[in-house]
Amino acid sequence: MAGTRHIVGLAIDDCGVVATELCLRAGGTEIHRSGEFSWNKELTGETAVELGQQLRQFLHERGFTAKIAAVGLAAKWVLAREVETPPAAPEALAGILGIQAERVFSMSASELVFDYCGKASTSEKSQVLLLAAKRQLVDQVKTLTAAAGLHVQSITVSAFACGSAPSDNGSACRYGLYTRPTYCEFWGQSPSGPQFIKHIPLVVDGNPAGYADLLTAAVQRHVLLSSRQDQAPPHHVAAYDACGLSVDVFKRLNERLGPQITVRNGRFGLLSRAPAASQGSQDDRTVAAAAVAMTAVGPDKPVVDFLNPRIGEKKKASNKRVLVWGAVAAGVCLIGLFVWLAGWRSDVRHIAEYKAQLEAMSEDIATAQSVVDRLSYADKWGDTTPRFLSCLRELTQAFPDEGYVWASSMALTENGSGSVVGKASSENSVFDVLDKINKNEAFSNVKMIHIRDVGQNSSEKDFAVSFVFKGAK
Repeated sequence: MAGTRHIVGLAIDDCGVVATELCLRAGGTEIHRSGEFSWNKELTGETAVELGQQLRQFLHERGFTAKIAAVGLAAKWVLAREVETPPAAPEALAGILGIQAERVFSMSASELVFDYCGKASTSEKSQVLLLAAKRQLVDQVKTLTAAAGLHVQSITVSAFACGSAPSDNGSACRYGLYTRPTYCEFWGQSPSGPQFIKHIPLVVDGNPAGYADLLTAAVQRHVLLSSRQDQAPPHHVAAYDACGLSVDVFKRLNERLGPQITVRNGRFGLLSRAPAASQGSQDDRTVAAAAVAMTAVGPDKPVVDFLNPRIGEKKKASNKRVLVWGAVAAGVCLIGLFVWLAGWRSDVRHIAEYKAQLEAMSEDIATAQSVVDRLSYADKWGDTTPRFLSCLRELTQAFPDEGYVWASSMALTENGSGSVVGKASSENSVFDVLDKINKNEAFSNVKMIHIRDVGQNSSEKDFAVSFVFKGAK
């Protein structure tokens, strides 16, 4: 049909791809069809082409016709840090954040793609959310979609696409909760943009009450950690369900959270600005894919885009500008040629003088070089890596990113004997950490000193582990 365009939104995570196709025509926009494609293997550089071909077959069988795609990533694959920026104009912000990004993230800057959320002020300091995705992952997504016969327009974060709907109170901070069968994502958002995002693994046994308890604990913890003193309750959370939760689960959530935190179904706010669904294609599980597709429909760009990042992007000059600069460069070169010819004779004379001076200074130069060589050799004896930091790094790798188990203190003696003390929400998480430490070749004689209840009506566990640190290889 003339004047009709189709675009597909893809929400990608460890489980697979959720796809939603939008149909854009002069009379409006509607959700045309949707579906979920599950991986049969992990997405890697070696499997991206094969999985892309399978996705292409899946989309063809489901009747998808769009060739343009917008992709949303799981928060698990994204690093996020809130940073403070000095007063700066918008055009200077990318350069400032580019320098900060290399300091904030531990990985090499060449391995990451950076972008940011938020606005800078020209008169005062600002808080901006700096984000990074592995360049390898972005390349894998591009390979996957190319093998699926799709042209990618943007690569954003699925949860942020859901949270782009305006809040009832434009000046208030709000929270978002995106639920999947094995995890949820929780983020905070102010009028200027997202402030943080967390990936929270969930162990689900099919019990709705248990799922509600896990979500309650996650929401309470992260609201408590992120809320500022000037934020008065109630705190509002918009929930975007993509795993088929019942109305009873949301009811239990509100009952457990009490009046301090309220949870509402964010899908209704999303659909208030979203196109209508056709052929019964609207599905709760596809809410993120629909939100991702909508970021590519309107005039506003996605809040973050790793395909077209604002940090480190190379600006393309127009042909006219290239010609002007070429003419200027040619003129400068011509003037420089005349200057060079005029000063050539003088340079020859100066070179002869410098050679004579250099020969006269040769003995002093040799003496200075000898001193430099001795100092360089001596400096190597003081160049060491603290053993304590090496041990701390190896221990950190045994603890998960999310805070259901954490360390409160660590001790290490000169002979390598050490211990770590911490707390956890369950015994299983403690033994997972113990197992990872035991498997690390840098440690030996790993033993559980104790694991016990904290007490005072708390479900947390107190634990201590001893070890001998041999040193990282």
